[in-house]
Amino acid sequence: MSEETQHTLPLELSFEDVTADAIVIDCRKVDEFEDGHMQGAKNIPLQHISVSKASLPCSEDDNVIVYCRTGNRSLTFATYLRSIGYEKCQSIAGGYESFEDKL
Repeated sequence: MSEETQHTLPLELSFEDVTADAIVIDCRKVDEFEDGHMQGAKNIPLQHISVSKASLPCSEDDNVIVYCRTGNRSLTFATYLRSIGYEKCQSIAGGYESFEDKL
């Protein structure tokens, strides 16, 4: 296993593993976000995924966590962010439905 592979974060993590220093992005639609979201989360709907790096609320060095309702959209979003240089980006497995009762 190469050194690079050893240091790559898993693409998904559990809600319990989200750290306080993380930049959190909710990639659900605006109406879903308005119905309830993690405190401090920024809403960037998946359909706006082609946003420029300058418009993102984070830098490539930040710990970025993305979530949606069930984890599918956020996995796509996190994969895209990693492809443009956000190596510390992860998706919450199971999405909002898996942790909304813990908020």
